[in-house]
Amino acid sequence: MLDNSRPIEILSSPARTLGAVPIDSLALAPMEGVTDEIVREIFAELGAVDYVVTEFIRVSGEVLPPKLLLRECPELRTRCLLGATLVHLQLLGGDPGRVATTARLAHELGAPAIDLNFGCPAPTVNRHDGGATLLKAPERVLAVTRAVRDALPSSATLSAKVRLGWDDPDAIVEIARAVEEGGASMLTVHGRTRAQGYAPPADWARIGRARESVAIPVVANGDIDTPEALARCHRESGCTRFMLGRGALARPELFRLARGVDHEYWPTHSRLALVIEYIDRCLARGPGRERLALARSKQWLKALATADDDARVVFDALKRHEDVTALREGVASAIEARAERGAKTALRATNGP
Repeated sequence: MLDNSRPIEILSSPARTLGAVPIDSLALAPMEGVTDEIVREIFAELGAVDYVVTEFIRVSGEVLPPKLLLRECPELRTRCLLGATLVHLQLLGGDPGRVATTARLAHELGAPAIDLNFGCPAPTVNRHDGGATLLKAPERVLAVTRAVRDALPSSATLSAKVRLGWDDPDAIVEIARAVEEGGASMLTVHGRTRAQGYAPPADWARIGRARESVAIPVVANGDIDTPEALARCHRESGCTRFMLGRGALARPELFRLARGVDHEYWPTHSRLALVIEYIDRCLARGPGRERLALARSKQWLKALATADDDARVVFDALKRHEDVTALREGVASAIEARAERGAKTALRATNGP
């Protein structure tokens, strides 16, 4: 169960503004090796997120079989719904025919929304004709998008996620128009080129140029790691739709802060409770998942440490653990100690010196 000291509120009508910033949608970004079905489930239950996107599912030499799609996106069994939160299934590949056929199969299995990955910067992926490598030739982005759109019924939502370009950030206007011409109904832009990797800063102004060049909605992505950053992104890009990735892993409450559900950053022990939650859900899914639970929970601890000095202390103390049970015990002890410390501080504040 999620931390009972911090009740989870599932939102039916979340606030749509952050101060003066209108928010039309908030999404959890797809992150390879990070946002698996358990992470997607946890963020959906925290509330304030409109949709989550799967890790990319690679389409290379052949059309993918149903069992692989179901393994990578088990939410297909519930029509891609996690409560009220929609799951978008993301495909990656450079062959229009194979990607389109796989997209049609995914829709038949239960995916109402397909997203196309044209932004992954991983060298291995790019060498195998996937992700950001297609940005070198926007006509290829158009071809894949058009093939998928033609393969899907009009009721299915099609979107694409891109970077500003391969190495030229000004390529984004042509890329955005290619996505629109291909028939996508929404475009997410990560504000860096592939050559930039994840080097700061994200170029929100160029995301704004993409938004101005097309009629479809544009979602801003990159370096949105605080509510203040979201507000700056809105000012510089004009966007009212936002996708949060690494910032949300570091501060899991970020969606709730943006929507005004929470008004303060969470204490460390509340963030750490999600690591316990991840471990428990991962192990509960069946035997043989100990190594996965260990690796992914360490990864989340490391992400928390980037925004929380106290979480950094916990990560440094536990990062060499090679047994998931011992790691869980260490995190649980850290939560207990910090919750107790917080309670004593609150009592002193109430009673005075």
